[in-house]
Amino acid sequence: MSKNSKTKRDAKKKYQMRLQNQQKEAALRVKQMIPTIYCDESGNTGSNLLDPNQPVFTLASCRFSEYDSKKLIALLESSSPHEAHFKNLRRRKSGQDGIIRLMSSKLLNLGTVKVNIFLKEFMITTKIVDILIEHMMHISGEDLYLNGRNIALSNMLYYCLPSYCDENLVKAMYKSFVIMIREQGQNHIDVFYSSVEKVKESSSNEKFKQNIDLILSTKDCIDDALNGIDKFSLDPSIPALFSHCAQWGEAFPKGFHIIHDDSHSIAKQRLLFAQFMDWTQNEVELGYDRRKFNLPLKGKSLKFASSENHLQIQVADIIASSFSYWAAGVSRGETEDYLFLELAKLNLDKYIGHNKIWPTQDVTPEDLGTVHDGGLNAANYTPFFLNRAVPNPDVANT
Repeated sequence: MSKNSKTKRDAKKKYQMRLQNQQKEAALRVKQMIPTIYCDESGNTGSNLLDPNQPVFTLASCRFSEYDSKKLIALLESSSPHEAHFKNLRRRKSGQDGIIRLMSSKLLNLGTVKVNIFLKEFMITTKIVDILIEHMMHISGEDLYLNGRNIALSNMLYYCLPSYCDENLVKAMYKSFVIMIREQGQNHIDVFYSSVEKVKESSSNEKFKQNIDLILSTKDCIDDALNGIDKFSLDPSIPALFSHCAQWGEAFPKGFHIIHDDSHSIAKQRLLFAQFMDWTQNEVELGYDRRKFNLPLKGKSLKFASSENHLQIQVADIIASSFSYWAAGVSRGETEDYLFLELAKLNLDKYIGHNKIWPTQDVTPEDLGTVHDGGLNAANYTPFFLNRAVPNPDVANT
């Protein structure tokens, strides 16, 4: 090797090392920040998870400066004198093109944007599993969360129920479950289990009836299962915000402030979030495999505001609504809609990863990414954390 080549190689190594050090220093500086996170929802129909016109719920959160937010809003070229809204922009092709320009911006990346999506009908399936079947198995000493068996069971039921059973009866069962959770009266309980019986009778597969029996078996412990279940527990906005807080907490361990678009659902659960954000308790990691998270949540304050007063919330609205529009198109197999096809080119799934309640045909721990690697059962430990919690006053009272 010539002396000149060695000099060039050494210079390249020094440059790469200097670049790596700069990146490490930048990452450390980010972890020292206490940013403000802005949130907005799309497709929130509360506990009415069967609205055919809004099959998807999305929560988007972002951390943009006022300067960057102005740049993003300018990409829309909106004629609105006050604020930009997705629902107005999507009515015209010029508005749709503006949405695509914003969603294509390099300012949007995994460090500035978090997104959760929920296919609402599938969420009902997961809640039947979590609230009823998991509770029954827990009583018998089994942990359904190990190796992601709850997810596998939810996937299997979601795909198989309408395949083997009368689809209208399955939808009626889902509807009666939602009403049972919301009302929790004995007559609503009876209607739900009657609807499950009808679904079972309609099954064309005798072996599959054994899986429906899992649901029917929960009738023996239904009163205990519903004890402590809030009637708003089917509202996706609550677990979505929880998930975002956990994600931002990993990036900003010193904490962050939250400004959420006016949300009746979140406002009603302010005390619950104030308890989860109790910084007086020692940090603990809960959950299994890829589903692990830390408590307390790292939120330092929670405020509600109008999008008219914060450009960042307007940006969050465009992002959340774009994801809902795209995901709804995916769910119905859209092939022609212009805005959907343009959004589909942007590889939006990279922002979501596992942060979704969305069915797949995966049922093994390996495919689900849920091979057990130790951990604490979150459902068991969380009540102890909340029981000891001193509500964060900057969350509970702001």
